[in-house]
Amino acid sequence: MKLSCIKIAVFFSFAILLVLSPLCHADEGDIFIDPSDPTVIRRTVVPFASEILLRTSDLPASSEAHPNVLFGDQAFSYIKLSPEGTHLAFSVDGSLSDWSGIYEISSKQVRQVGLSFDSVALAPYWSVDGRRVVFEEEDSSHRRYLQVYDLSEGSRCTLDGRLAKGKFLDFTNPWWSETGDKVYFRVDVNNNYRRSTGLKPLTVPSRIGEANLQCQALVLRSVEKFMAEVPAKSIPQEAMVLFSKSPL
Repeated sequence: MKLSCIKIAVFFSFAILLVLSPLCHADEGDIFIDPSDPTVIRRTVVPFASEILLRTSDLPASSEAHPNVLFGDQAFSYIKLSPEGTHLAFSVDGSLSDWSGIYEISSKQVRQVGLSFDSVALAPYWSVDGRRVVFEEEDSSHRRYLQVYDLSEGSRCTLDGRLAKGKFLDFTNPWWSETGDKVYFRVDVNNNYRRSTGLKPLTVPSRIGEANLQCQALVLRSVEKFMAEVPAKSIPQEAMVLFSKSPL
């Protein structure tokens, strides 16, 4: 009888963990996209209980800059809480158009950052001081580029391969300098895009790009040269993983 009770207790404990495990989001701590309903962002109140922080029904239905551009049915695809926990950067998967934005938690104000048109809005990355954020995007040709946004200035600019006179370059996996005045990122040749235009694929080592907040002063270095010039202690651990995968 006791053994049966123990088995039942273990079974129900395991079942509860399975049900509640989606509430634990390792990346964002206590804020997460509802795994059963991506139109809702939730915040953990106490262990195993949460409240709704933001719904897609609270979001605008069209672009502020281009009112004729509608978003359609919307679902959250990526979120990232700012380091001080006051703002939430998010990307929206719209049936008509993707877009990215900032949500100020205290005032419940939504700020539109980027309209993706025929592109896909991807993950955001905050600077250490929480004053700036950079979003990844991918266009209809599967080229990857970056949108840099300054919260205090309300300004935005784009970093893509065309700035480096390389329309076949992907700019991905960004991170910020310690002072937040420079953004670094991985640079790869997009061979899928080259093939679609009838060009042969290239075998080219990955590089590391650097730019300022205005998406200017663009510099591309080999991984080896970048590591020699930039102190390793200023490079986040998640960025160090990129170097181990990059041929020198």
